[in-house]
Amino acid sequence: MNLKLVFRIYFGFGALMTMMMLVAPAAMLEGYGMTLTDEIKLFIQFMIVAYASMLIVTWMLPAWLGDDLPKAGFAYVIIALLPVTMNIYHVATGALPASTAQFVESGVWIVFAGLFYFYSKKTA
Repeated sequence: MNLKLVFRIYFGFGALMTMMMLVAPAAMLEGYGMTLTDEIKLFIQFMIVAYASMLIVTWMLPAWLGDDLPKAGFAYVIIALLPVTMNIYHVATGALPASTAQFVESGVWIVFAGLFYFYSKKTA
């Protein structure tokens, strides 16, 4: 495995999450203890556009940066940990109940952060 592959896998996971939000938003929200409303559905559409834009950049970064890809790797450590921080905040403040979906999602993001960190240091 190398850093370029980590970026590609991250893209694939993000694309899968995006497709799930497009196809079954109610099911995804249910795992977090939320109900899909018309307002949330509209907001999700805006979020998908922003996330898809980030995914395009994620896919292109290895080609754009080449041997300098580790410079972006450290930024992606932070990007991968942002949802973990948000999940912790939401549970700590009582905004959302702790759920299996949050634990699994946070675990995936922590693994990605570790991979970005490890392979960015390895190739730096």
